[in-house]
Amino acid sequence: MTRNAVVFPLIGAIVVFMAGCAVMDTGAFNRLQDDMEGLKKEMAVLKTAPPPAPVSAAGRADAGDIQSIRKSFADLSADFDRIRSDQLAATTRLDDARVEMQRITARQDEQDRALQEIRGNADRMKEIEKRLAALEERIGKLAAVPAAAPVPETPREWRSPEEMYEVGVGLVKGGNPKKGRETLSDFAVKYPNHKLVPNALYWKGEAFYAEKDYENAILAFQDVVDKYPKGDKAPDAMYKQGLSFLALKDSKNARIVLDLVQKKYSKSNAAEMAKKKLREIR
Repeated sequence: MTRNAVVFPLIGAIVVFMAGCAVMDTGAFNRLQDDMEGLKKEMAVLKTAPPPAPVSAAGRADAGDIQSIRKSFADLSADFDRIRSDQLAATTRLDDARVEMQRITARQDEQDRALQEIRGNADRMKEIEKRLAALEERIGKLAAVPAAAPVPETPREWRSPEEMYEVGVGLVKGGNPKKGRETLSDFAVKYPNHKLVPNALYWKGEAFYAEKDYENAILAFQDVVDKYPKGDKAPDAMYKQGLSFLALKDSKNARIVLDLVQKKYSKSNAAEMAKKKLREIR
């Protein structure tokens, strides 16, 4: 116990005691003086007493161990916080990597689908080219067959090329396709540069078609497609070729030609008719 720990309680006791003695008699006052003298002596003794003994080496060692333990605990706590922060950062990086992997996988799937579509289109184009080659070969064979020689007749005098054309078309439509076809053939030979020549060749094909001579109809319509591919009658001629193949029970080549009408003349009425006809035969 230190000196202050002894002195202050004693002084407090004296103060309380003196307050209580305010009503005491003179004898009590004398006793109080004696007590104060005794307290003064004790205080004098305490002032001259040696200082308290220092803490032992063992005590210091214990205190040092406690401080070391506290420091170690603080270091462990800091390490734990650091590890937890690193783990959180690693988890965030892992999530980002997972998202990136999903994005890469999605792009890969999209590229695979595009590649498959390209391969499918390439295979289809090869098949179409193969069928077109077979179709051209067949048309070539049909062209090699000589047509029957027409019976010569006395030529008629026409007032104009337009009159000759109109009469020929009228004969085809009116039930005399052979005579109409011959008139239109003469028109194409006599007026090769006339603007109605593509129409005349088309109606020649219609005449063969009306006669159910579908092979020669295909050849006549091919004449229109080859010579006037950008003319108004080219889409119709190709469409009638498809119908001619259908009449010959050749649905394979019919589909090829009708499909080609849609691709080559997509904005024409013939393309719409070809589309409907394809739905019927597929």
